[in-house]
Amino acid sequence: MFELIALLSFGDQGWGDELLKGLGVTLALAFATVPFALIFSFLVAWSKEAPNRFLRMAGHGYTTLFRSLPEILTLIIIYYQSQAILNSFTSLFLPGISISINPFVAGMLALTLVFSALGSEVVRAAYRAVGKGQLEASYSVGLSSRKAFLNVILPQMWRHMLPAFGNLWLILLKDTSLVSIIALSDIVRYTNMAIATTKEPFFFYTVLALVYVSLSFISGRGQMLIERRVNRNMVGGR
Repeated sequence: MFELIALLSFGDQGWGDELLKGLGVTLALAFATVPFALIFSFLVAWSKEAPNRFLRMAGHGYTTLFRSLPEILTLIIIYYQSQAILNSFTSLFLPGISISINPFVAGMLALTLVFSALGSEVVRAAYRAVGKGQLEASYSVGLSSRKAFLNVILPQMWRHMLPAFGNLWLILLKDTSLVSIIALSDIVRYTNMAIATTKEPFFFYTVLALVYVSLSFISGRGQMLIERRVNRNMVGGR
């Protein structure tokens, strides 16, 4: 048992530093994806509610496409096929020049596309839950569209969106493991390297499982605190 635990030590004799480095990459990828996924979620949701028929069709097509494709397939297309297309285009104007997409950027882009498609439905449902009456009431007191949305609609939408976005965050954390297939050194890739070296799959996969369970538990507690704070503010700030 102590020999197995020693495999998690830091330095040349253990894999603790590599796993910790991989965990940092996993968390960095998740946190880097969130703001872009949120922005795209609002943009896609807006396009689905837009008066223009072509914008609505584009928004629904975007959501249908990236909700239908497996996340791993989206990642492979973004990383491999995008490089092939870019290099084919570049060769027409700059022969001999090769373009390589950074695995971290490819992973962030793929996850953003997938989770903004899911998030757009969350935003759309929250907007409809608030109701257009709130917007009309804001106009009646002289607020502009921008101020009405930021000061009246959005704060109420967050109360409806937080539970669903909390679930999407947990899914995002788990789906970051997919980037190991494109040679990004996240915690899953380092775990597989440790297993290949030590021949201890059960031990290292158990450690990996405990890491993800711990991240989910911490995220769940954080979500609970945020929801409690938001709901408290909604009933008068008591």
